[in-house]
Amino acid sequence: MPEYQDIYDIHRNLTGRKIQRGLPRKADEFILVVHLLLFDQQGRFLVQKRVKHKASWPDMWDISLGGIAQAGDDSRSAVTREAQEELGLHLDFTEEEPIFSFRNRNIFDDYWIAQIHSENLELKLQPEEVQAVRWVTKNEWLALLQTHQVIPYSFQWILFDLYERQFPGTRLFPFGDPEEIRGVVFDMDGLLLDTERICDRTWTQAAEQIGFTDVEFAKRACIGLNEADTRAFFENRYGSAFDYDQFRSLARKLTKEELEKQIPVKEGAEEILKFFKEKGLLLAVASSTREITVRAQLEKAGLLRYFDAVITGDMVTHGKPDPEIFIKACDVLHLPPETCLAFEDSLNGIRSAFRAKMYPVHVPDIQPEGQETIAMSWKKYDSLTEARKALENRFR
Repeated sequence: MPEYQDIYDIHRNLTGRKIQRGLPRKADEFILVVHLLLFDQQGRFLVQKRVKHKASWPDMWDISLGGIAQAGDDSRSAVTREAQEELGLHLDFTEEEPIFSFRNRNIFDDYWIAQIHSENLELKLQPEEVQAVRWVTKNEWLALLQTHQVIPYSFQWILFDLYERQFPGTRLFPFGDPEEIRGVVFDMDGLLLDTERICDRTWTQAAEQIGFTDVEFAKRACIGLNEADTRAFFENRYGSAFDYDQFRSLARKLTKEELEKQIPVKEGAEEILKFFKEKGLLLAVASSTREITVRAQLEKAGLLRYFDAVITGDMVTHGKPDPEIFIKACDVLHLPPETCLAFEDSLNGIRSAFRAKMYPVHVPDIQPEGQETIAMSWKKYDSLTEARKALENRFR
């Protein structure tokens, strides 16, 4: 059965309308989401780790629980139901109120706080949502934040202050600015080279030729993945009945034919590489594509000469969104990740750079920005030209 949510106006008044969960909403239509910050008597905080296959924030630690209010819910009944459904807890919020609320795009976010006894407590987890839970001290929570393993909530650094003082703190940006920028790591496809649109077309053409009807979903899911992870995605979603090798071979053939004509370079690509080199920064490319292809395409585009290192998908065990490729790029440059910017166009790329503890710079291509890219990006620019002009002030 489909789930429905009540629609509120911008002033948080119920409109009387309802919408099915997951459907797009108009700019003036809002829904209610509730979250719970759960502490025990020792002052430890309960965190949950999302499953690896979640569409948003996969394999990252999250606050205790949260969920969308169903039609007929108010904030209190919604958080009571979510606590029972997600963790098997029967909590009474009758005398409580949310400690703070945000209005975020088309959502009203209410945050509740509660304290319980953790001794002999048995939690019932939703296996399709949560892979693990744990109680953490303040220092353990800060360690998770410092290693970028947590969804970047704006209040994450003062979470324990909220518990200790019982009042809402100020909104904090999760990054700050790097003390020093010594290196820059770039993705290639969709960022330096305008090749994602070519792959988008050739995947569609290949799918039409073999009768593959789910290609639009597959294209979105595989942006930024290396070959091994792309194959794993197809095997997990479509099974052995789908001839992945046939589809991939055909798509590569069509892509190669287009790229043999011309390597399309993104606006401002060479200018920003030249700018950073002139400022004495070390540059690397970290692309999910194979090394032979990356070097050939960058050489043909006249950009290979700017890079001090080339790290590719066939050089790492785990592709994006795993941080391995960006960590390797920083290692080869002999630079700490926290001194490096990471330019990316895709969600998986931003996830990878964020988890590597770099400063992600988002320059969107065919994949629109969403909540995760906004939260995980240090800066966002509409083009490399805009990025260069904005960053010039840091090097004067």
